[in-house]
Amino acid sequence: MLAIDVGNTHIKFAIFDGPVIRDVFVVSTNQCQQQGSFLELLPTLQCAPPDGVVIASVRAPVTRIMLSEFSARFGIQPLVVDIHTDMGIQNRYESTATLGIDRLVNAAAAYHFYQRPDRALIVIDMGTATTIDLVEPQGAFMGGAIAPGLISAYTGLRSLAPALPEIDIVRARNPVGRTTTECMASGIVIGHAAMIREMARLMDPDPVAVVTGGLSTVIENWFPDDYIIDRDLTLKGLRIIYERALLRPDIPSGR
Repeated sequence: MLAIDVGNTHIKFAIFDGPVIRDVFVVSTNQCQQQGSFLELLPTLQCAPPDGVVIASVRAPVTRIMLSEFSARFGIQPLVVDIHTDMGIQNRYESTATLGIDRLVNAAAAYHFYQRPDRALIVIDMGTATTIDLVEPQGAFMGGAIAPGLISAYTGLRSLAPALPEIDIVRARNPVGRTTTECMASGIVIGHAAMIREMARLMDPDPVAVVTGGLSTVIENWFPDDYIIDRDLTLKGLRIIYERALLRPDIPSGR
């Protein structure tokens, strides 16, 4: 089956054989929308149709493109995950109409894979935004915080302070910069890690912390040793949600 996570910047998707991820790919969200096609970006799928498809998306136009293409080419009606989909957790978020579905999917995935008795989960997703969310030990998604992501924060800083030099967003070694470039790397990279660590501590003093998102590679060396890094968390969560949907005949979940 095919699990697809449509983000604001990238579309990340995985081909699963049962519970095992066979391949993971990343394409541009804007490219998909501009070309009006998702499948044309995937030569590996042009001959072999998947058995089923599950989609979590924060970009409705891209979702419509995918639904149309999978139906026309393969006769598949994908399962589009929303806040009403059974994920095996409770949703205690108050403004559900504005809840990004990726946050809920990540919370469900973290609960199913990493939940430990009597310990809350803190789920951190580092993308265009950095989200930091709390899942109570009994599996209730409570909400959390949304902060600018690493690249978003850097872009905003440079746009408002154009005299600052350009830097590469890579791992930083020292919180005390000796040059302006080093100071920016410290503030942007290490400062972001410090923000995440302190926000997690403020939400719960002893959580199980799970980090996902491509930008986690930049700051993972500044996380405590017990932080769990799972860059495929969202895709794994979509597989779990898809399998739960297979047990519900009233929910379309494949061909």
